Formats: sequence, structure tokens, C-alpha cells
Amino acid sequence: MDPATADALRAINRRFYEERAREFSDSRNAPWPGWLRVAPHLRKLTEAGRPLSLLDAGCGNGRFAHFLAEQLPGRPIDYTGVDASAALLEIAGRRVLPGLSVHWLQLDFMESGDALPAGPFDCVTLFGVLHEVPGRTRRKALIAQLAERLRGDGLLALARWRVAELPRLRERFLPWSAFNEHCALPLDPAQLEAGDHLLPWGEGRFVRYVHAIEREELSEATRDLPLAPLDEYLEDGRERQLNHYAIFRRL
Repeated sequence: MDPATADALRAINRRFYEERAREFSDSRNAPWPGWLRVAPHLRKLTEAGRPLSLLDAGCGNGRFAHFLAEQLPGRPIDYTGVDASAALLEIAGRRVLPGLSVHWLQLDFMESGDALPAGPFDCVTLFGVLHEVPGRTRRKALIAQLAERLRGDGLLALARWRVAELPRLRERFLPWSAFNEHCALPLDPAQLEAGDHLLPWGEGRFVRYVHAIEREELSEATRDLPLAPLDEYLEDGRERQLNHYAIFRRL
């Protein structure tokens, strides 16, 4: 994938969040059931006798921060939420989050994660984000950059959206040819990677770029990193298999 195509794919989602942030946020207020299996790992980290430092990469409207406040009451948490969308961060900033020392940061780390806060953090999370990062090389680099920001024994928690593995979602994909018919700057299909798709939103007037990440890609991206697998499972959605979670400990 060339840089121009990656930029164009990011622009599709940037426009979506600029124009539909409120509607998107309203549909995503409930915590993910899969987070409940992450919580015990975080609770154990709070026993170190200092505030839990956590980086939430792609925090959106801040609902994971709200989940932390509910699941870890009375435990001090130093939370940093990073997102590219100013509109979603504005919504996140209105949340009441007792027990959390909160830092919201507007930053587009899709192109380069080098600008992410250096940490080190006790935990780094990447939920509902990886499928929006264009290019396998860039996705692999982002995971490595997140792992670099962990303390020794820190946790990296990832969620892979199984968007192409569920028929109800796969059947909604929009052909790239249909998108190009109405696009001022059509995309070159030869520059797209297998697994790159367009997913209509709502009544179909807006679309999002998504990449259907396979389990093999996630395994390859983490294989050579100083990470030890702690847990892996499927959860969320009506089928309870919408997301594939992988939790690692930094060596």
C-alpha cells in the first residue's frame, strides 16, 4: 500500500468521525462484556501500592475510562486517553470519573505512533482501533510502539474486530467500485490490501474504512516482541464472538 492510499483511507474515517461523532458516540455507551475479563488483570496491578498508569489508545468517547471507574472503585488510576477525534474527546471530557486522574490528548497515531506518550505505563489498551489502521506494516509497527510504552510486567490488551468472520457484517460490505463512482479522487484497487473493506453506517449515506484483520496477522505482529501471552478469548456482540481479545505481559 502506497502512502497516498493510506492517507485516503484515513481521510474516509476522519470525515466520518467529524460528521457523525455524536451519533456514533450515542450508539457506543455501554461497556464491552469482554472488558470484564480484562478487569481482574488490572485489579492485580493496582496492588503494587501506586496509582495504576494506563494508556487507552483510541479512547473515543471515554467509555473504557468509565468502565475503569466502575470496576476499580477506590483504586487510584492515572488514565491517559488518546484519540484523533476532537468531537469524541469533547464528549469524553464531560464524563464524571471518580478515582481517575484523567488526561485527554488529541493525537492521530494512525500514521505514526512515535508521538504517543512515552510512559512507561502499567497497561496499554487498543480496543476498536486496529481495524482502522491502513496497511499491515503500519499495524504491526503500532503494536510494537505500544508494547515499548509498557513497564516491565505491564499489560498490553488488544481487541481484534472479527468484522469479516460474521455474515451479518460481511454481507454489508460496499464494493470499492461503487465508492469510486462517487469519489472525487478514486482509489486504486491495486494499492488496497486483501481484507480492506468499506462498511456503510446507518442508512448507508456514510461509510467507514475497515480492515478485516486475521488471527494470523495478530500472531505475526506480536511474535517477536518481548511479550508473553496471558489470555485469549472471543466475546461481545449478540454471538459473543464479535471481538477476539489478546492480553500480553511485557517481559
